[in-house]
Amino acid sequence: MLAHLAEIRWLPVIAGTLVYAVLGGLYFMVLVPRQYLYVTGREHLPKEEQQVAGAIFILGPLLCSLVMVIADAWLIAALGVTTLGEGAGLGLAVGLGFLLPMTFTIAINPLFPRPILYGLLNAPYFVVANLIACLVLVAIP
Repeated sequence: MLAHLAEIRWLPVIAGTLVYAVLGGLYFMVLVPRQYLYVTGREHLPKEEQQVAGAIFILGPLLCSLVMVIADAWLIAALGVTTLGEGAGLGLAVGLGFLLPMTFTIAINPLFPRPILYGLLNAPYFVVANLIACLVLVAIP
């Protein structure tokens, strides 16, 4: 299995990581910013405290996305995934089997006032981004 690490194609990994970044920006900054404040319990904070700033809020998710896409690329190489259908199957299997439950697992702690809503808001992003990233990994030669 480790031998397949050498088969990872880096251009598709970069493209898949950009998928996560672009979708994340659109989803969390354009489509659901108010809902995100609500599920995290920050909706009543002053506007200046609602805003997040700093490199960690950009670089952290980007690096985590890179790791997830590398793992997808590794699985694609190890499993011999070559078609878009197989890529979609892997993307959904990882998204629904790992990322969705992990989102809820992270949310179920005392720091999240609305853990179920947090999971319901965040999980679709991770499932869809992973699905598209896997399609990109298969589609780009």
